[in-house]
Formats: sequence, structure tokens, C-alpha cells
Amino acid sequence: MLSAVAARKASVRQVDEQSAQSSPHLTSIQASREWSPSRPVELKEPEAPIPAESTVISNFSPILGQNIFPLTEDDLSAMGFQGDDGLVLVLNASESVALLGVYLLVILQGRANLCGVTLGPSSTQHRVFAPRSSPIPVVSWAPTDTHSKRPLPSIVHANPDATVVLIQYVNTGVEDLSRVFRVFENVFKPPRMLPQETSEFPKYVLYVIANSTKDIVPFTFPPSWETGLVYMDPVPNSETDTTVIPVCVVKGPKKSGKSTFSRTLLNRLLNRYRRVAFLECDVGQSEFTPGGMVALSIIENHVFGPPFTHPSLPYRAHYVGSSTPRANPFYYLSAIQSLLETYRLEIHIPALPDTSISNDGRIEDVVPLVVNTMGWTKGLGAELNARVEELVEPSHVFEVEGSEEWGWPTRSTELAEDTFPLCGHAKSIIHIQLEAIQAEATNMHVFSAADHRNINMLSYFHATFPLLTAERQPSTSIPLVAPSPASLRQVTADSWDVTLPLCARYPFEVRCESAFDRVYLVGHGYEDIAPLELPSVLNCAVVGLVAYDANTKEAEVAPMDQDVSALPYSPGQPQPHPSTSNCLDLALIRGFFSSSDPSPTPSHSPLTHLHILTPLPPSTLGHARILVKGELELPIWGMLDFREGEEGGVAGVEREQVPYLQWGKGEGLGSERRRVRRNLMRKAQM
Repeated sequence: MLSAVAARKASVRQVDEQSAQSSPHLTSIQASREWSPSRPVELKEPEAPIPAESTVISNFSPILGQNIFPLTEDDLSAMGFQGDDGLVLVLNASESVALLGVYLLVILQGRANLCGVTLGPSSTQHRVFAPRSSPIPVVSWAPTDTHSKRPLPSIVHANPDATVVLIQYVNTGVEDLSRVFRVFENVFKPPRMLPQETSEFPKYVLYVIANSTKDIVPFTFPPSWETGLVYMDPVPNSETDTTVIPVCVVKGPKKSGKSTFSRTLLNRLLNRYRRVAFLECDVGQSEFTPGGMVALSIIENHVFGPPFTHPSLPYRAHYVGSSTPRANPFYYLSAIQSLLETYRLEIHIPALPDTSISNDGRIEDVVPLVVNTMGWTKGLGAELNARVEELVEPSHVFEVEGSEEWGWPTRSTELAEDTFPLCGHAKSIIHIQLEAIQAEATNMHVFSAADHRNINMLSYFHATFPLLTAERQPSTSIPLVAPSPASLRQVTADSWDVTLPLCARYPFEVRCESAFDRVYLVGHGYEDIAPLELPSVLNCAVVGLVAYDANTKEAEVAPMDQDVSALPYSPGQPQPHPSTSNCLDLALIRGFFSSSDPSPTPSHSPLTHLHILTPLPPSTLGHARILVKGELELPIWGMLDFREGEEGGVAGVEREQVPYLQWGKGEGLGSERRRVRRNLMRKAQM
């Protein structure tokens, strides 16, 4: 009997060994997931997707005096440009070059493709930001029918069919953001292990990237994207109605390239229109503003770079206060509806033409709209996106297909490659399907969505915006009036100041009693905050600066106890309706103090003053009468003092004495944040 059992076990063991030899991968997975009733299953973290082989992204070989020509300050001045020096690159047929760094790009002759957009000769200096935290823009030669060009310097020699571009390094200070956020350290430089694959221009702080790696990937442009963007280009003698002003909705799941396509669509429209309105509905990964805002922005210049390289002041915005509209979906939809009404009444067809800019042939009497929806495409998120699409009433809907990993249906096997994407007309709406960007074509395995969200927030607070005239300041008035042409201008940061950390910068000193009419706390857990705890909640908090119509009934302030602070606050009050309010921008409250005691947060006297950090000018800051505190917090990197080094404190204070911060790992049960796994929820709960 024992021998029979032993023989049976031996046969089973032999079968297992044969199956293990035939599929060793399954054996490794089973070995790593041994089940035990006394401990949970331990799963290994997924490895970063690594390309199968390195691909060539730059076949341009710089040869001095043949296809690369350095220019002096006098040469640039003769061409009508400013700067100390520059480089002229000559790209022949089928040549391309990928530069790592920050530079100005001018097309002097021929045409060039950059991030899915074809650029022609002009005097426009395009700002290009190419960090390796995002796909690298590649400048490539493009065929042209007309041999138009700008006057070239005498030292430059190029064939008539060649593309000639001018490259100038621009010092914006964006590289110094790595001092604040160490995760993005040296993202504008190639990795140390690839010195042989890069060509360096030391004088211009630029690097030519020859091959792609797991850390450096080029900008990819799927064929279906080009097919879909053809609808945005004017086609002569076609049946397409050219009188329709594009109102485009871009939707799709997260990690599918939805935001990248929205940026490409925006750039493609800017080739035809002088201005394009951009409605940001993705409060978690915003393009032009920090997270937590539903914003309507006016864009005039092409955008070549990740979101943290072009923070902008919106034309009109509303503060949701969270990276998801889950807490208050009604307010989220009301904010989008209010911004759409603003677009239709004030921006869609401007009242007066703008004659301050020379005519370059682009359309300026109408402004198209691009709507970027959020990547939450299940359950409540799907319902919100469907409602947003109904409110927009789009002319074109671009849908990026998802992957099976995120619960998206698989592509039909009957669909041939040459017929993708599917384009059809339903109720005068053009629906276009787009293929998603593959995971290996992104850097999400190196820099997560939370990293990009943090760098966007820190980039905004360190940004320096151009001086605003009275006409170019963001819209602060709530009544719907005809805006001036200058008010429909793009206001984007032109540099970054990282000389001092946020804890050492000079703030605005504001008197609470006369500056603000109301304070609102929105989000989970803020309904029962007592007025006594308000200073602790607002200290070192990110808040929205909101202007509102003082003539509305909801602007009336209820009586409350102001023994602790002079800020008017009542628990559980809803924030003003979007139709009567406007979020000017975000601010950081550095601290509270009393007029009788200048020390921060004293406990023996009412708090009457506060310190605020914001990029807004004082003239615009005076219109903000409401503070809104949401769930978004300042990233921990923004609270540190990079001047002290890794072992120092904050602003001269030792580590152990710094409030709100704790170095090292907490002790005791419950000291760490509990991780919620929503993938284990039932379908009805999603």
C-alpha cells in the first residue's frame, strides 16, 4: 500500500517537473505565490516595461561647417533675433534630431515636424522643453511644396529642399526645480550610463540623444492620431463643412495618452486659429493649472513640453479642491457648465478683433474649444464624463481606446488595420477612435502620476509670470461683459525663481477682517471642523482664492464666534455657486499671527493676520474675497529647505523642532496611512 502511494506521488512529481520545464515562467509565479492560511499572499511588484531593443531617434550627425553653423550676437541681430549666440542646424531629407534640454526653435527654411505638428518658416520662437521625465520631442525634416524661407546668414549653406532651423538655449530656471523636488533631479541631462550615445553642446547646455533607452523615450505619434487630426486641417474641395467651429472632446482611460493627444490637438488647431480655448476637466492631471481646478484657459502659442513647464493663469476657473470629483460631483458638473457658458458668451466669437498682432493668416474672429476629460471611466466617473459630453455639445469626439488591464473592451478581430480608426457621423457629431500609446513608450514606470502632480504644484508656486497690465489680468468680474481683446491673451510663466525655498520667501501680509468675507472647507472630514480648529487647518494649507458677486444672497455671512481668528467661518457651509464666483488662482498660507504678537500661531490672542504666498499680483489679489480649503495639500518637498542640505533643518530650525514634519518612520500600529485597494470592490460600488 505504501509503495503504491509512493509511486503515485512520484508520477505526480514527474508530471509537475515536465510542466515546469515546458513553462518555467508559470513555475516562478507559482513559487512566488505559495499560499498559507497564516499569512497573506505576497505579490511581487511589476517590473518596469523595458523596450525590446534600442531604436534610433536621431540620425543627424553634427558636422561643424557642413550641417551645423554657430551664430554670434551680430548674426542674430541681423536676422531680427536677440541673444548672445545660437546654432543653425541643416536637416536633409529623412533626417531627425532629438535634443535634451530647454531651447528656442525657429524654422528658417522648409518645414519641420515636431510633436505631431508641422511648422513652417516664420519669426516665431517656439519654446521647447525636453526633460527625460516625459517623451522627448524630435525635430524631423518634412517635405514641402513651396520653397519659402527667411533670409539666412552668409555662413549657412543648405540645399533648397533642406530644413533649416535655429536653436537657441534659453535660461528659464526650470532646471532648478530639481533642487526643490529631488525626484526630478537632472531630468534635463542624459543618464550617466549613456555618455557614448549622446553628443553634447557644452556652450548651449543641450544634448543630442541618438538612441532610445528605458529612461529616454521619444515622442510617439500613432498613425490613427494623424488620421483623426486630419479633421482639424482645412482640406480644399472637400465635402467637410469648413464653417463649423471645432468643439472637441477628448476622452479615454488613464495611461492611454489622452492628455498627450489633447495637447497635440491644441497645437494642430493653433496652426489654423490664432487662439484656442482649453477646458480642463481632469482635476488630477491638469495641463495648464495646478491640480484640483476646473479651468478655462486661452492658449495662443504652441505647447511643446510637459505640464510643469507651462503653468498659466486661467481666464476663468473653479476650485474643486481634490484630485477627483468623487466628493462633490454636483459642484464639479456645475463648474463645467458655468465655464461652458462663459466660453459661449465671451470667448467663442470675440466681440472685437485684435489688431495688436500682425496678421499671419490664421483665423482670429472665432475661437475653437478643446475639452480634456478625466481618466476615471468607470462607475460614477463614466456617468460624469457622459454628462460633460452632453453639456459640451461637441462637433468632434476623440476617444482613446483603453487596455484590458483597465477593464476596456478588446478591439474587434474583424477590424482591419487599414480601416482604423472608425469615423462616423451620428447627430452631426464626428466620432473618432484612437489607439492608445503603449506602456513602453512612456516614462510612467519611472515617474508616477503623483510625481507629476507634485512637480506641477511646486512649479506653479515658484513660477514668475510676466507683468500684467490692467487689460491682460485674469477675469475677476462675475457679470458677463464683453471682454477686451487684450483680456483674451495667454498668460504663461516665462521663468522660475528657485533661489529661495517657500519657507524663506517674502509673503503678502493680509489682515483677515478686511481682506476676506468667508472661509469654506470642502472635502471629506471637513464638515465638522469647529471654528476653534480653523487656524490649525489653514496653517501651511493650499487654498483657492475666489472672487464672487457680493450682491447674491449666498454671500451673506452668518454670525459666528471670532474669538480665535478674525476669519468668518461657519462649519458645513457649501461654497458659492460657480455661476456667481471665479477662482483666481491658488495660494499657500504660510502662517497666522496676531497684531499684538508677531510670533506665528500664538495661543493667547485672536489671530488677525496671515501670510500668503501666491504668484498673483497685488492688484488681482485684492479681488479675492473668499478662501476655499480642499483636500489638496502642499507636497512634502515644498515644506523643506533645500539650502540646509539633507541633514539640515528648515529655515535655521532643527529637524526636531520643525512643526508638521516628522523625519523617519512612525512607530506603533496605525502610524502609516492605510492603503485602499479599490480593485477589490464590486462592480456596483465602483
